[in-house]
Amino acid sequence: MTWIIIGFVLLVAFGPVFWLLPSKRDRRLSALRQKALTQGLVVELRRLPKLNPEPGERVSAGGKIRKPVIECAAYLWNMTDKLRFLPEVRILRGTHGTPALPGWVFDPERKPRRDHLEELLKTLANYTETFPGDVIGIEISERQLTCYWRESPGSGVELVTTMATNLQRLGEDLHGVDEGLESDYLGPDS
Repeated sequence: MTWIIIGFVLLVAFGPVFWLLPSKRDRRLSALRQKALTQGLVVELRRLPKLNPEPGERVSAGGKIRKPVIECAAYLWNMTDKLRFLPEVRILRGTHGTPALPGWVFDPERKPRRDHLEELLKTLANYTETFPGDVIGIEISERQLTCYWRESPGSGVELVTTMATNLQRLGEDLHGVDEGLESDYLGPDS
């Protein structure tokens, strides 16, 4: 009986310690995000609008309107030079919305500027298939490229390296397009 009491006391004393230990999922996500830091990426937790929510996700049982979102990790590549002529855009993987590229639509909450959008999408089309299948969004702003990633259970650190490489190459290609547009604005004699 004494041993049962001692065992119970030890369980009560050390139980919270075991509860604080990271799970296998937590360790995997930590490894992915640590690898991202070594590759020059910044990781933030963000929300994206859900493109095709179920009716119960749109309205509560009490009739309150909801804004369905998907929580994901945003892997950001900070560019050294800013894009001056290309528009800012966010595309989401899906078919419900205004088409941007095959299998991708424009974020309904952000309407992109139309000037030079074709050039940007043509460049981006070369990269959409190189990102993991659970990347649900890609955003291009003046100084950042962002991949919105679900970090599915089968995702390994090698995907982070591939993503970093692809974001860096995409940034270089976009800067090339942006510089070409600059010459159009300045004229051939500049």
